[in-house]
Amino acid sequence: MSKKNNAPIEEEEIQIFEFQDEDGNVEKFEFLDIMEFEGKDYAVLLPVTENEEELMVHILEIVEELDSEYDTYVGIDDQELVDKIYAAFMEKHKDEFNFVD
Repeated sequence: MSKKNNAPIEEEEIQIFEFQDEDGNVEKFEFLDIMEFEGKDYAVLLPVTENEEELMVHILEIVEELDSEYDTYVGIDDQELVDKIYAAFMEKHKDEFNFVD
């Protein structure tokens, strides 16, 4: 996925990303949005699961790889930053999603 294509997602169009963790387990996430915050791009993802208790949004920094056509997605260690990005995401999508604390 190129971060240069930030077109809105149509309701019927769902993009699924697969990520492999350090143990080799593959997890699937639904792509919700790309949020620009303080000059950086962040992917907002939702786990693909039937367990509604696991429906917690994940936010990863998108790092453009100059020597590859693919971007890298990096976890964020700063919880305050994650909270700010999530607050901006909730404000942007307040009419589309039913947010629960």
